[in-house]
This record gives sequence, C-alpha cells and structure tokens, in this order.
Amino acid sequence: EVITPPDEIATYLRALNQAAPDRTRLVEYARSWEGRPLWLFIIGSAERMAHLEQVKAGLRRLADPRGLSAADADRLLGEVPVVTWLMHGVHGNEISSSDAALAEAYHLLAAQGDADVQTILRESIVVIDPMQNPDGRARFVFQNLLGRAAEPDPNPVSAEHDEPWPGGRSNHYLFDMNRDWFAQSQLETKGRIKAMLEWYPHVVVDLHEMGGDSS
Repeated sequence: EVITPPDEIATYLRALNQAAPDRTRLVEYARSWEGRPLWLFIIGSAERMAHLEQVKAGLRRLADPRGLSAADADRLLGEVPVVTWLMHGVHGNEISSSDAALAEAYHLLAAQGDADVQTILRESIVVIDPMQNPDGRARFVFQNLLGRAAEPDPNPVSAEHDEPWPGGRSNHYLFDMNRDWFAQSQLETKGRIKAMLEWYPHVVVDLHEMGGDSS
C-alpha cells in the first residue's frame, strides 16, 4: 500500500538479520553519490553461514581453475553451493522490485515445511541486492508524495501517476546505471562489481518492472 523508501528498506533488513543471525548476513558494499548505503542481504543454512569465508575461498578457486587439479576441482564441485544473486531496482522508479526483495527475503527465512525453500537453503547461498539505485528511489518517493491526495487515485492522468522530470529512473548524476556495466563510471556500479567478484555467482537475476499498461 505504501512505497518503501530507502531508509526503511535498511530498517527491515536489519530486523530480519536480528531475527535470524545464524542464517543471514547484512553487508554494506558501497555508498551512492548522495551517501546512501547499498546493501547485500545474504541468506543460507546456518551450517554454511558459519563457514562463509571458506565457501568464498572455494568459489574463488573454482572461478580460476588454473593450477587446480582434477581431484581438487571435483571435491570443490561437491562442496561449494550454488550462488544465486538477485538484483533489484536499478531504475529507482521501478518500485515493486525492491519491495519484492523484502518479501522474498522474509519468505526464505520464515517458510516452514516448504520443500523448495529447504532445497534452496541446503544447496545454495542467496545474495539479495534489494536496491541498486537508492538515490533514484528516494527521488521517486519524494516526487510521488507531492502528487498524492488523501485517497489513492488509480486514474492514469492523476498527479500521483505523473512523474515529473528528472524522475527516479537514473541515479544522482541522471545516469542510467543499467548502461554502466561495461564503463563502470558510477560509484554504485563499481561497488557492485567489486562485491560480485568476491562471490562469482552462478545465477544472476536482474529484476525490473514493466509499466502498468504493459502485458
């Protein structure tokens, strides 16, 4: 019902981390141009999380197998988990993906008797980047608040659906960071790439949002 602003996303992740400290890590991996933190929320079984640095060392060895014997490679393939990296909200006005990140994190931690979740936690480490563009999201939330009335208005021409320039798509410097993977010109992208090279994820999902009139 309410768009979660950047600071409240951090508050919620801290609450999850405090509720399940043996299965989670909350890591600040960079700061945006406006000084907002960018987070990774890492979820795994208590056993894996207790040996997280050892897991990362194994992933690094597999990522560059030069000098790795066949026996060591086979051993590591049997030991290290799949790393699934879920990125949300590179465009700050694609608002649902960051709120979805909070829902998916909660589900992975709170589900009981769910065979799929049990498999994920047994075989995988899930790394959630809940908000790739906190400056753009903050700008969108502020502009949206200015256009809201006492009651929500679903009419597409109402002020709350009319996003003024420059909107929340881009970061502080109005750079579309979905175009920055190669150049790495922005602080947010540089921090993200550095963090990914600590993990060498096997599966990466970049979660966007379509417009309300899109199928």
